[in-house]
Amino acid sequence: MQRSALVMLFLAASTLALSACGSTPPSRFYTLEAVPAALEPAADAGRLAIDVGPVVLAEGLDRSQMVTRVGPNEVELHEYSRWAEHLEDNVARVLAEDLAVALGTQRVGTLPGAETREESWHVSVLVLRLESGTDGQSLLVARWRLFKPGVSTPALTRKSAFSTTLPARDAGGMAAALSADLDALAREIAAALPVR
Repeated sequence: MQRSALVMLFLAASTLALSACGSTPPSRFYTLEAVPAALEPAADAGRLAIDVGPVVLAEGLDRSQMVTRVGPNEVELHEYSRWAEHLEDNVARVLAEDLAVALGTQRVGTLPGAETREESWHVSVLVLRLESGTDGQSLLVARWRLFKPGVSTPALTRKSAFSTTLPARDAGGMAAALSADLDALAREIAAALPVR
């Protein structure tokens, strides 16, 4: 009798353990955001026009999961912390909004599909790294090319790297830090453009 009670207790515990393993945590979704000033109404004070794009992500970044680098040749994918939209589109949109603020102009478009349709400077961006590290820092590395209006040869080619301390060591903190890195990239691009 005592042995059968132990067997029943073991089976009940096993069933509970299996049911706990069977439930998965819900996914949470995050976005990169432009600087707060981009949300406010703004007059078009700038004479400069610029189109952003294409923005291309290195193949390992083109995924919905957020990424943390855990070693020189190792990354960890956050299965339940995901980007809420296609990351290339999110990066292009935020970069364009941050550039509009940095340049003081509303004459900013994104390529393909939403260009300014006027004589515009053009910046293309290849994102090589967009991640956080176990040290609590974000990392954005991008190679970008700046083209004068109507010219197909780049006027400037540069590789830039930015890092920000995560405000919190979680996915929300990672999204906030990478958003700050994108703003830094926008300000560097803006500084390379002629005086407005």
